Amino acid sequence: MTPGSLVERMPLAGVWLTAEPAPAPIEPLLLDMLAPNLPNPALREAEVEEMGRGVKLAGAVLEYLGLRTVAMDADGEYPLRVVAPRLSRDPWREALVLPGGDQPIALVINSADAGPLVLVHEVFTRFGDLEKDLVRRYAARAIRGEPHERIVAVLGADAAFLQTLHATRRNVQILDPAVLFSPDAATRVQLGSLSQTTKDILREGLEGTQVFILPSALYEGKTNYGDVEFLVYLNFFLRQKMRTRIVGTAQQRHILHRLLTLTLFGLFDPSAPELPSFAELRDAYGVESRETYDFLRAAYETYGTRRDPSPGSPLLGIDDYVDFVTLDGDETVIALPSAEVRVTLHGRGCHVRITQPDGREAEKQLELGPPRRAARSIPDGPREAIQFASDRPRFGITPLGTSHGFDHVGDFTSFIVWINGKGILVDPSPEALSYLDRIGVAPPDVPYVFLTHVHSDHDGGLIAKLLGGSRTTVIASDPVFRAFAEKAQLVTGHDFKREGLVEHIAANPGCPARIEIAGEVAQLETRWNLHPIPTNGFKLTFGGRTFGYSGDTQFDPAMLEGLRARGRLTGALFEALRYFFWTPEGEPTVDLLYHEAGIPPIHTDKATLRALPKAITDRMALVHIADRDVPEGSRPGKPTLFETQVLLPPTPRSRERVLLEAMRLVAYLYDMPSETLETLLRAGEIITHAPEAVILRKGPTRKHEPLYFHIITDGRVSVRDDGGCIIATLGKADTFGEWGISHQRGFRVADVVADRPTQTIRLSEEEYRWLVDKHPIVQERLSKIRSLLPRLQAAPGRARLKAEAELGVRSVIESMSASQLSSLAIFGEAQTFKQGQPIIVQGDEADGFYILLSGHLAVGIGDGRVVGELGEGDVFGELSLLESEARAATVTVVSADAEVLFMSTRSFQNLLQTVPAFAWGVWETAAGRREHGHRHADAGH
Repeated sequence: MTPGSLVERMPLAGVWLTAEPAPAPIEPLLLDMLAPNLPNPALREAEVEEMGRGVKLAGAVLEYLGLRTVAMDADGEYPLRVVAPRLSRDPWREALVLPGGDQPIALVINSADAGPLVLVHEVFTRFGDLEKDLVRRYAARAIRGEPHERIVAVLGADAAFLQTLHATRRNVQILDPAVLFSPDAATRVQLGSLSQTTKDILREGLEGTQVFILPSALYEGKTNYGDVEFLVYLNFFLRQKMRTRIVGTAQQRHILHRLLTLTLFGLFDPSAPELPSFAELRDAYGVESRETYDFLRAAYETYGTRRDPSPGSPLLGIDDYVDFVTLDGDETVIALPSAEVRVTLHGRGCHVRITQPDGREAEKQLELGPPRRAARSIPDGPREAIQFASDRPRFGITPLGTSHGFDHVGDFTSFIVWINGKGILVDPSPEALSYLDRIGVAPPDVPYVFLTHVHSDHDGGLIAKLLGGSRTTVIASDPVFRAFAEKAQLVTGHDFKREGLVEHIAANPGCPARIEIAGEVAQLETRWNLHPIPTNGFKLTFGGRTFGYSGDTQFDPAMLEGLRARGRLTGALFEALRYFFWTPEGEPTVDLLYHEAGIPPIHTDKATLRALPKAITDRMALVHIADRDVPEGSRPGKPTLFETQVLLPPTPRSRERVLLEAMRLVAYLYDMPSETLETLLRAGEIITHAPEAVILRKGPTRKHEPLYFHIITDGRVSVRDDGGCIIATLGKADTFGEWGISHQRGFRVADVVADRPTQTIRLSEEEYRWLVDKHPIVQERLSKIRSLLPRLQAAPGRARLKAEAELGVRSVIESMSASQLSSLAIFGEAQTFKQGQPIIVQGDEADGFYILLSGHLAVGIGDGRVVGELGEGDVFGELSLLESEARAATVTVVSADAEVLFMSTRSFQNLLQTVPAFAWGVWETAAGRREHGHRHADAGH
């Protein structure tokens, strides 16, 4: 057989280091690797297609992928080409160390001159003989066109297969800047822990000794680097009560004790001298009745692990789950059975040396890497069904994850309930937020979160959601919400409620909550669940249809009967736990039910659910369970990931409401009468733009060519210059094209190109003229936006560069969107000052804050001593408003002149309430400036 004939029959393939089904095709990884050399997405896709057909020379394939050959491995049936990146950035390496991700260690690609190429990442050189042989044997079968599942079945016949696979994954994890293994791989040290770290440990095999070092800041860049909760569960429950070894400061030890108490035991603490009374929990957590208090205490005592089997034995406390090592001076020495570990703090990271008993050592400077998410493939059909708000169901559910924290393949259970095109995100995971972004669902379209409880596989993405682009309201029972608020403060140091970062709708059992969305009301009923910590299930009714979610609970009729018989469960609570979603006669009271079927005993055994009447199971889908535990064809089965289940389809009226709400979000239309927006909508045309479609083209327009402006209802576009460089990125509720009508008739100054599938309302020049004639304020606002927005958009970039240079110093506008910056432009007042002129004076009453648009400023205190400087893009004056204090410094112009944007106190308070990114920036700036000794950024406070 010739190389060419073999190429024609061999599809692109990868060598996957997993015994599970291959998680994704290799094409997304190839596209990422091609990006530095081929910026155009269409050219990248064409290049991947040519790699599949084998029409490129081997040298060209390597060149385009940014790879170079460093060695050849000829010890297998087919030679392996060991490759390394040509540039400093290595997309393949980044993919291999994705938290919780499975990526190929080798790529099987066709070439015109060398036939099939097996390109293996250079980390292969660190593998042992058994691991290398595993890669060789897999590659040989992949070249012959065998699918991953078949290859694993054949290789898995070897008794040592899984052990070798785990060892291979541990060797790959060496690439992670936050991880260090001892030479014999018996000791693993990691800086920080992400939500997916437990899945990494499961992939590597439950072997050896682990040490986790807490970083100085647990929460940074909207990422929790101190997520150790499931590591503790994993070691204690799956490794015979092994304590998790965690290293940190004395303060972090206190934080961790309280944090794990909330997540392991709920509102009670086994290490406390006595349990809190009903009155104490009512005041602290909103426990509404003695009945609820008794139930939560019964659950705590039922599920807590006792020191010995006797019923009266005391419950184990946090110190039985965690072995905390307190950092000690310059160097901390940790003596382990497998090795000695020495830890020295260094900046944001730490230097670690592991010394084995045989004298062999490993050392590394551990650093926190940028958080990245594994990119599960989203099919086009399910994505297209919900990418535009006007196409979403009037009432429906989209699953974004359906598994649990001990499944190293699946994503945490999280789903979104659609009502009139708006979403209620249930138990947000970091992955769910990533999927919504990739689908194209804008943050304003998910204004609500329902939180069932505060285990990290249910609330892991909530802080990031709250700090996103728009205000989010949390729907939860009072005990669950207050537990989350306490947990968030422990992790971030911020009081979310006091700082205006979250709003809450109470959804307590027995008190139905009403939620108004787009002029219609949904009713929510909740119940208490049988779980170690306070947890709720719910029913949501809208438009005559009802959706139910069990939440984490142990549904076991015999156990419930026993608890009632022993007086631990009242009649009302028994009825709610037994018959919340169906009647005693077995008739369902919901149209669709998501029921958990996790790992017993604190979850529901799927066999119990399968024994329910067919009328119930026909309307049930299982979640919180691994795919492998629900064979294909099982009933009830799992919902298909990303496939929206429609209870009520959209109507013309619901579509109109969705589009009108998008128009209301436009910065310069926020206060327009409803009649004006309705007239514009009916006159406009809804247009869908494919990725890379040019919506407006730079240059002169033809004579008599109609001019249009666009309102983005969903999607994302970029404004690009002649060279294709991005000048600005626009998203939902942003607009473009108006200036070409009002000031540049007949000429466009830039291309506007769709970055992803995008929907716009296209409006003509006539509609524009009608709008500004009817409401002249619109033109005034547009002129301000045109003048100020480009400079405001440059400010976040400068702020990020400054934050990298001066750790801990943040800007309050660093994460604001174009639409939010447009609001700043509208409500701000541009002011110009001459050299030597003070902008604010120490001791004066604070009346607003400032953004420096141009110029250079000096910060002085007391007798004029200069303590700092401010440059373009800096924000100053906001902290005195926050703390209601007089100005603490004088800020003076030192350049020839300076221009600032002044925002009044009223605008400041409005931003705090409506833009969480701004509020978070203000509080983070306050903390950063205090921590860094009130340096020059203290201007005006």
